[in-house]
Amino acid sequence: MCGIGGIVFQDNRKEVLPSVLARMASKLRYRGPDEEGQFTSLGVGFTHRRLKVLDLLAGQQPMTDPSGMVTLVFNGEIFNFRQLRKELKVEGYHFRTVSDTEVLLFGYLHWGIDVLHRIEGMFAFAVWDQRNETLFLARDRLGQKPLYWASLTDDSIVFASELTALLASGFVSKRLDKTAMACYLSFGYVLGNSAIIEGVQRLPPGSFLKWKRGEPFRIYSYWNLAEKWIVNRTNRRSDVDLEEEFGHLLDRAVEKRLVSDVPLGAFLSGGLDSSVIVAYMRKYLDTVRTFSIGFQESSYDETPWARKVAGFLRCMHHDEIVAGVKPDLLAEIISRQDEPFADTSVIPTYILSKMTRNHVTVALSGDGGDELLAGYVTHAADQLHGYIQKIPKPVLQLLHRVVESIPDSRRKVSTIFKMKQFMRGVSLDKCDAHAWWRTLINTQGLEQLTGMSSAFLAESTLTPFRKAYQESQGLSELDRSLYVDYKTWLPDDILVKVDRASMAHGLEVRSPFLDHHLVEFCTGLPVHMKFKKLKGKIILRNIAEKILPSFVIRRPKRGFNSPVSYWLVGSWREVCEDAFSAKSVLSSGVLNTQAVQDLWQDHLLQRKDYGYLLFSLLVLILWLRSLDALTDFPG
Repeated sequence: MCGIGGIVFQDNRKEVLPSVLARMASKLRYRGPDEEGQFTSLGVGFTHRRLKVLDLLAGQQPMTDPSGMVTLVFNGEIFNFRQLRKELKVEGYHFRTVSDTEVLLFGYLHWGIDVLHRIEGMFAFAVWDQRNETLFLARDRLGQKPLYWASLTDDSIVFASELTALLASGFVSKRLDKTAMACYLSFGYVLGNSAIIEGVQRLPPGSFLKWKRGEPFRIYSYWNLAEKWIVNRTNRRSDVDLEEEFGHLLDRAVEKRLVSDVPLGAFLSGGLDSSVIVAYMRKYLDTVRTFSIGFQESSYDETPWARKVAGFLRCMHHDEIVAGVKPDLLAEIISRQDEPFADTSVIPTYILSKMTRNHVTVALSGDGGDELLAGYVTHAADQLHGYIQKIPKPVLQLLHRVVESIPDSRRKVSTIFKMKQFMRGVSLDKCDAHAWWRTLINTQGLEQLTGMSSAFLAESTLTPFRKAYQESQGLSELDRSLYVDYKTWLPDDILVKVDRASMAHGLEVRSPFLDHHLVEFCTGLPVHMKFKKLKGKIILRNIAEKILPSFVIRRPKRGFNSPVSYWLVGSWREVCEDAFSAKSVLSSGVLNTQAVQDLWQDHLLQRKDYGYLLFSLLVLILWLRSLDALTDFPG
């Protein structure tokens, strides 16, 4: 696991300065704390920061083939590299290392960019092929590893694992992207391919960019999830056979992710997903080191459940109770997010990653299980949406008023919060309602907060959801919602959170539920094996019943949120008063001062619970300050 960056100029006489590459690498140091490397040649420069996981003595990057014509920088893990290594040795390739990096390099030499169809894992990489002066940038199928890039005025290319590294190159301005900003304020994360900085793009999951000197760049998709779904939905097999194959694929996904030359463990919340992963790990390991954290606020503390599961599976368990998050730690977390990011679960994930890294370098997690098998409360809301719309409009309006009159609760994702969020979106169509379940503020409120037009806001924020919904035509309503989640929520929120929080501490996190073979298989599962009677993960629950105690299966989903509603008026009060002051809000250049202060006062006086929305505004204001503090480098 590493951080990568590079520059390729149109003019091959233009030198890429080592000092520029060093500046870029400095922003990636925590992603790869063990080694740094550079490569420069004929208008090309690559930089690399390495976290040693495989082949600790060799495998340095950038890596160039024996002919000196093809160079690679790579971030991630190729889980089937040993199998590919055997195939390539038969073809006559001689390996100098036992790293997956060299397998990827020789795989490109042998199969070209079609190597993408053969590798299994999480990755972002760049290949410079001097033979035809061509650059390839590629990203894994589901978007587990990040890759930012920008096309310069002369069609040169700059790329990096993180946005701050691009800014450090001096070739990218700090102008904010208006559409990305609208998405962030609506959902708490930047959505789609446009980064928060104007002109910077995020390479889409499952795609590669091809750039050749003298030709325009092009982006190609090499993995189409919609096509997999449409092909696999015709699968007609018994439930017993499907359950058996699901178990086999999950077992293989876990086993592949246990390959490591450094200590390895697992996140364990005591919930269904992480508990199943640890149970499968125990098949192959004598013991598993597991890690969890909790908060003093009782509704946010899951450590008792994690301890029970760890005891049942005879794990070596570690946990911590967090009394609160001090402002200094909050500022540190925000600075490590690269783009503004306001999913409150990033806080416990960051703290958990830090604790875990004190013991191991690699951790398996249960991420992806909810997207795989409809595990979110939003999927229950989708199903209820169709029923409740049949209620006569006057009755529905009365019900809405009654729900809105109930005082807010600051408990963890309370029933009151769910009811209000549901009723506020029930009048929307299916696609927009699915997006609404996760919004922080409606279009009217966002218009008051930013001054942007409601038409622009609606178009900017809903287009990615509507596009994905349209791509999934012909599928069941549940599968359409899952497909939308795979194209939006998963790559832009969940995987961003896990990558940034873990790599901030040089911890590699592997997610077996995101194995693409397992994902493809689950697209073909009948709906009743995913979701039934307002409950998801049916097939996983059936498997868990055979390997885990019943309390794990019966336990309702809790999520991994933080008690930010309390902290905003508690330990963060001083920070909030400063951030939401007229001077501070005005200097942001983005927000309406009065609208922000009204929200703050309503929350402070407990008239409303605006915890999630205010947290997103606090993150944005503090992130903008960190952006202003970045030095402007000459290109």
